[in-house]
Amino acid sequence: MKAAEGFPSGLCAQHRAIEALLRQLDGVRTRGGTSDEEDLRLLAALRRLLLPHLAAEEEHLYPLARRYLPVGRALADAAGCTHASIRRLLDRAGDCRLSVTGRRRATAVLLLVLRTHLRGEEEQLFPALRARARPDELRRCERRLREPRAGPPGATGPAGPAIRGLPLGAGAITALRDRLTGHDSSGQHSP
Repeated sequence: MKAAEGFPSGLCAQHRAIEALLRQLDGVRTRGGTSDEEDLRLLAALRRLLLPHLAAEEEHLYPLARRYLPVGRALADAAGCTHASIRRLLDRAGDCRLSVTGRRRATAVLLLVLRTHLRGEEEQLFPALRARARPDELRRCERRLREPRAGPPGATGPAGPAIRGLPLGAGAITALRDRLTGHDSSGQHSP
């Protein structure tokens, strides 16, 4: 299994980037007097990283869990429900119709659910897959997670489930790379 030891390094790198944004959101919440604009900016950045990440897991990681883990089907179904909850919480946290207090409460719940989900994947799911899945399947999954995928001509932003004709998670790695380097896909610097 030595060849697959790093699996899923692509997802772990995405987790680190997501966690960095969660820490920034924590900082905004603990400072208290910061602008609501900063909260919304960080939530928008989290959305850009998180939605393609969740889609990539649904497309590549959880089918692997279904095939190789004894409780993989139940685990994948539960993860799908958790992902849906995370998406709803992300929408609620960024809902400008709510009061600042309401959005901050939604953000606090989002951070808790998201951290619990990420920790569960890293501490339980990833080791279980490394132990049970075939090394060639793990390598294939890792390659698929790393493949940059371009959206259709004229599309903006990371390709994902909202763009018809593309598989879920398309562009997740590109979006992560762009966010970490501060550039968008067109090579322009993003704020």
